[in-house]
Amino acid sequence: MNTRETTRGKVRWHAGFTLVEVVVVIAVVALLAAILAPLIAKNIDDAKLARAENEAHVIAAALGTFYKDVGRWPTMNAAGTYNTITTLASGTAADPGTAVGTNGWDSDTTQAAVDFLENHLYENTPKGTGAYPTTGRRAWRGPYLNGVPLDPWGTPYMVNVEATDTTSAVEKGFVISAGPNGVMDTPFGAVRATTPGGDDIAVSFYVR
Repeated sequence: MNTRETTRGKVRWHAGFTLVEVVVVIAVVALLAAILAPLIAKNIDDAKLARAENEAHVIAAALGTFYKDVGRWPTMNAAGTYNTITTLASGTAADPGTAVGTNGWDSDTTQAAVDFLENHLYENTPKGTGAYPTTGRRAWRGPYLNGVPLDPWGTPYMVNVEATDTTSAVEKGFVISAGPNGVMDTPFGAVRATTPGGDDIAVSFYVR
């Protein structure tokens, strides 16, 4: 749309957009948004999956370093015997366990059998009796992690540390995220042949 203004004998033209031009621009923008939105969403989803896998590897590596230093897994108390802890969960507050409370998993840290990963890998404050030794050849030399986050979908990373008790029927340990659906599709009582189920993201380890 162009308008004309006459001032002191001079003609000035003011350029603008016609209604058709505005409609065309809006249509092009809408079309581009429709094309790009799924691509952006996919990239975000892929980034979350990659982050979860990376963080699971980092936690697993920290568990390995803990074992190398202390000489036992973080299911044990200061006396070196297994306590009642069967699961370690990430996070900084008690989780009700509703999101991942399936297939035998429980992330409710108010339960006696569930403890925070942070209490073993970030701080030396396990639920078991006392603390890990801080001097001597087999000493806790943490922190092994700078805190343990929730996974990209807001649920805890979990470790079925009962697998580290060789008298247990659980043969295979997992550092695991419940994945996008927030539900554990992998059975807690893992054996050597167990593979992660559904959309779970897991790093496995065996205990000899």
